[in-house]
Amino acid sequence: MARRIESCMANEQTSNPEVALPNEAHAMKRLLLILTCSCLFGHHHAFSADANEAVEPAVMGPSTIDLFEGRSLDAWNVPSDHWHVGDEGIVGSTGTEKLGVPEWLYTKQQFSDFEFTCELKMTGDNRRNSGIYYRVKPFHFEGYKHFEAASGYEFDAGYPGRNKKNNWGSLGDWYARPSLRVYADQAIIAQTYKPEAWNRVTIRACENRLEYWINGIKVLDYRDNDPKGSREGLIGFQIHDRTVMKIVFRKIRVRPLESKN
Repeated sequence: MARRIESCMANEQTSNPEVALPNEAHAMKRLLLILTCSCLFGHHHAFSADANEAVEPAVMGPSTIDLFEGRSLDAWNVPSDHWHVGDEGIVGSTGTEKLGVPEWLYTKQQFSDFEFTCELKMTGDNRRNSGIYYRVKPFHFEGYKHFEAASGYEFDAGYPGRNKKNNWGSLGDWYARPSLRVYADQAIIAQTYKPEAWNRVTIRACENRLEYWINGIKVLDYRDNDPKGSREGLIGFQIHDRTVMKIVFRKIRVRPLESKN
């Protein structure tokens, strides 16, 4: 049976049943008040969404694709033995030595407009760094080193940068457009992100509008008006160089959406 693709611009959003953790309902109401009056740091700014749009998408239904069924990496292009199936999910690990260059595990399928969710847990040294990349087109990067890198958007799951901001939940396109960095509100991240524990990440990409949720709380809502912004590509997970780290991903689902055009 063919999957029914929901409209990208549909007004209805079904709440995520996994959101109903004991203390999150009250946190949602309180943090949404913060969102409506907060702005992001730097050159790029997010806009706060209306309350009815702040509900985390469920990423469920007949069109939803399960990217990890618990046993294999069949849906993924595996670059090396740094990636494998573990007891808790898909594991990306540097082992005991730092990598020479970053590495990505990419989906075999490309996606344009979609809703995506997963849970992740990262451990390692104080430079541990990862990200969820999307609409990726790999390209040959010629920066501080030469390697195949991700040109596309990122949900950053990295350590605080030199400016002491928490990169968690920020949006960027570091390898192709390094000037693009949109930080989520720091007060909200401090209350929602759980270091070295499972965190649920949900992304909604609808044309040039990009929305992020962490553990049921909306942390970022941004429109990228740059014509260089990617509109289709792979979804990828990263393990970084210059760190010893391990990251695990589970409950990985994506629901394609139909563009309004």
